[in-house]
Amino acid sequence: MPYAQLSRVRMHYYERGHGPETVVFVHGFQASGRIWQLAQEALPEDRYHTIAVNNRGAGETDAPPEEHDFGIEPFASDVYELVTQLGLPDVTLVGHSLGGATVARYAVDHPETLKGLVLLDPADPNGRHGSPEEIERIIDQRMAARREQQARGGGGDGIDARAPDASAFTRALAADIAAAPERRLRGSMRSMFSIRLGEAVRSLPMPVMLMGGDDDKLIPISAMLATWAKYPPGTGLHIWHGVGHSPNVEIPEEFAAVLRRFIEHTVSERRAAATV
Repeated sequence: MPYAQLSRVRMHYYERGHGPETVVFVHGFQASGRIWQLAQEALPEDRYHTIAVNNRGAGETDAPPEEHDFGIEPFASDVYELVTQLGLPDVTLVGHSLGGATVARYAVDHPETLKGLVLLDPADPNGRHGSPEEIERIIDQRMAARREQQARGGGGDGIDARAPDASAFTRALAADIAAAPERRLRGSMRSMFSIRLGEAVRSLPMPVMLMGGDDDKLIPISAMLATWAKYPPGTGLHIWHGVGHSPNVEIPEEFAAVLRRFIEHTVSERRAAATV
């Protein structure tokens, strides 16, 4: 399994394919890079080279000791360091849920490295508002709810392996979610209260696409549409009916098909027009 020694952590990632199109996938709040496995498998290996990172504290990537070591900014910084270290060219960056805010941070800081940006059921680039006391209360409540859910044997982020017919993939992903250290989740939540990228993402130069499911119980369709409106005019939008928070798990083939259309047509046509 591939690893990269970054300046602050040793990062593990899943790599697949050897094609000319490079896609880097970033997972969300509780998940791991494993959540992209089915999508990676759905992309033709001779056309796509894909990297699915494990953020700090996910999977086999190092988990630093303090809450402030986790969050949108350090996650985005790690991804940039990995992209630079591996010499990845013309990247299409894809972020899911909290990963949507992570890739937005990356795109604002390093637009020159990206050919396209994809937001899958993304968090709002303007985060959330609250007083210090309210923030602490919300974080404590969320962590207590997570502990109760785990005590009942449930998963998280819409992933649940309790069904008798759950696949080995689902069980492994649920185990990754259960193993996420609480300091990572607290740091991640805290960063969502401070992020304010709405003005910056409005002027991103690369093609942008938002995808999501209208049955998402974690990020409602109304919130996703409000997020979509913050991105540049012409940002693509694709909504699947009856699909929940993780189209990359629920309908990986359909997700991969829309992703391919965005990369092979929208991004290519925008680049061709820019050279005329």
